[in-house]
Amino acid sequence: MPRYTLHSPPSRARRASAVLAAGALVGGALLSAPAAFAAAAPGDSPEDLGLTGADVMTHLTELARISESFADDGYRVWNGPGYEAAAQYAEKVLEDTGAFTVSRQVFEVDTPEFGEASLTVDGTTYEGSHFDNSEGIDAPYTGALALPLSADGGRLGCEPTDFADIAAGAIVLVQRGVCSFEQKIDNATAADAGAVFIYNNERPPEEEASPDDQLTNVTSGARNPDDSPAATLPQSSGDTLAALIEAAPADAPVEGTAVIEKQFLTTKTFNVIADSIAGDPDDTVVIGAHLDGVAEGPGVNDNASGSAAVLALAEKIAASDVPNDKRIRLALWSAEEVGLLGSTAYVADLVENDPAEWERISAYLNYDMIGSENFTVGVYDANRSTYPAEGVTIPEGSAAIEQVYTDYFDAIEQPWIDTEYSGRSDYQAFIDNGVPAGGLFSGADDTKTAEQVQQFGGTAGVFMDRNYHTVNDTLANVNTDAIDIFAPAIGHAAADLAWAAVEEPPVEPSPEPTPGEPSPEPTTEPTSEPSPVPSEEPAAVPSPSPSVTTGPGANGPDRGDLAATGSDVEGSPLPAIGLGMLAIGVIVAAGTAIVRRRAHE
Repeated sequence: MPRYTLHSPPSRARRASAVLAAGALVGGALLSAPAAFAAAAPGDSPEDLGLTGADVMTHLTELARISESFADDGYRVWNGPGYEAAAQYAEKVLEDTGAFTVSRQVFEVDTPEFGEASLTVDGTTYEGSHFDNSEGIDAPYTGALALPLSADGGRLGCEPTDFADIAAGAIVLVQRGVCSFEQKIDNATAADAGAVFIYNNERPPEEEASPDDQLTNVTSGARNPDDSPAATLPQSSGDTLAALIEAAPADAPVEGTAVIEKQFLTTKTFNVIADSIAGDPDDTVVIGAHLDGVAEGPGVNDNASGSAAVLALAEKIAASDVPNDKRIRLALWSAEEVGLLGSTAYVADLVENDPAEWERISAYLNYDMIGSENFTVGVYDANRSTYPAEGVTIPEGSAAIEQVYTDYFDAIEQPWIDTEYSGRSDYQAFIDNGVPAGGLFSGADDTKTAEQVQQFGGTAGVFMDRNYHTVNDTLANVNTDAIDIFAPAIGHAAADLAWAAVEEPPVEPSPEPTPGEPSPEPTTEPTSEPSPVPSEEPAAVPSPSPSVTTGPGANGPDRGDLAATGSDVEGSPLPAIGLGMLAIGVIVAAGTAIVRRRAHE
């Protein structure tokens, strides 16, 4: 249209055609899109309770300060004053929410005191080290040396059949790798081994471990007095002894004398348990992290990070406008670093002493290290899509929990990877007793790959956390980008599992009119005058009443209980209306264009 050209007002016919054309556009919109009040599709806006990395960092900063202040007393080690101070801080945070009842679960720990660990063969003594909770020997023990043998020729001892040819009472040398130390010792025990020495394997260069380095700061799980005595050896010692055993004639095996000096003292510690006041007590979701650390460092990532997330989550649960439908139990475990002892004691107590309460637990979520400096976004691989998790019991429902996390990350286009569902954290006792579990993990002493760098940034060829179990596990070495990613995912999982969509009661239909009864006569005469001309400004359209009320978890996966609304509802008239209006509008608009063109020719 040329500028500065004046036009007369449109004719009545053109006004009518414009109205119909506009109606066509509305009809097209009705045809092609759901109504404005349609429920959001799952994943469009995942609920996360508003939990942020900043919320987690508030508590992580304080736990780091507490840990550093007890550097001379083992930082936050489970039986030290640093753990007590951290627990008191956590208890205050939980109590101040007003939404939880907080208690301590006291349990006993058999605390080891170590002496010598060695194996002497042909006059040469090979010095070893101790597992935290393995058994000792009352006096030096002499027996024939033997090696397990797997189907592929390995010496890993991960299967009971690897010990099929081991004579009862033998001192068995087992190589580190593939399965847990606990599993190797259990298999040797089943073969009636007199003692077990697990020797280190060749370590990745980034570990900077020499073949002569001792295998230290390791655990073989919770103490089992029925296990065969066990200790560790360096790689060089194990390789030398394995060569001697293989070279010896079958009728003249090499003999050795094992010394594993150890005694256990009974010490008490405690878990911090917080039960939500809201929620169905017959359906409990447990969310936990271990609060203790190792004596070698402040343990800020391992695992003040997970504990801080639990505390921040408690505050968001308390602040929610919609109370949780299920009871939420938050747990801060003690003595994880010496064999998952806190969570194991908790589960054992319920299973033995209150099985009805144990049956009320429907899920467990675990958060152990979420701020690794060279992080990946790891989700426990409950559906075994990447890791076979051989020998690990994965209860039904665990894969669905995994999907809660993966659907969330997919919805926000956040890359993620599977992390091994190994049972080597505080979820082990839960899955061993049939409760489905899941969780997140930012990485420890696994080497980051080039592909993972493309996904998450960082450095390839080095550990995901080079500060793992060292004095450098400080607040300064926590990756806040990782915390920012993990925090809302933790909030989302809680919302998805502990809140449920609740449908409003159906509206009672109005009574059916009695057949044959005439409708009442109108009390006023109809007017012949038309209604007043509507104002040009439309009145504000009120928000429609939703057909469901939902808690924070309503947008999670598999929400079949949500009422459907909008143009995609089966039986909805909107598509038909839209199609009719669109057809009329197209015809009218075409006719109008022809008329207008002829007027300008």
